[in-house]
Amino acid sequence: MNARAVLGHRFVWVPLALGIAVAAWNVHVALDADGVIEGVVRDAAGGPVAGADVLFFERNFVNYQEKQRATTDEAGAYRFTGMQVHIGQLEARAPDGGRSERRQLRLWFRAQHTLAEPLVLKAPS
Repeated sequence: MNARAVLGHRFVWVPLALGIAVAAWNVHVALDADGVIEGVVRDAAGGPVAGADVLFFERNFVNYQEKQRATTDEAGAYRFTGMQVHIGQLEARAPDGGRSERRQLRLWFRAQHTLAEPLVLKAPS
């Protein structure tokens, strides 16, 4: 059997492709594992909400417990750092009493840097 036949065989290319995929995933994880969760809070009309509290709830064995809070800036942006979680929930609360629905946040890997979908505040009831 010559070298060309061996190198062209699927028993060479399949493990090689899998190795490349695993290496690429590990590079992606290494570059994006800084534990930052960020996003924006918007009102029902789509405008940014400044001064809203965003709560991050971490899942334990039984339920969710509040782990961190952040306050939105003038652009409605918030940022959590040092988050070493796989799963959690986000909720926004405005100074006037409006709240967003709790949004489930599932990450592909622990401490993933992620941009969450906007949290939309509903009018206080």
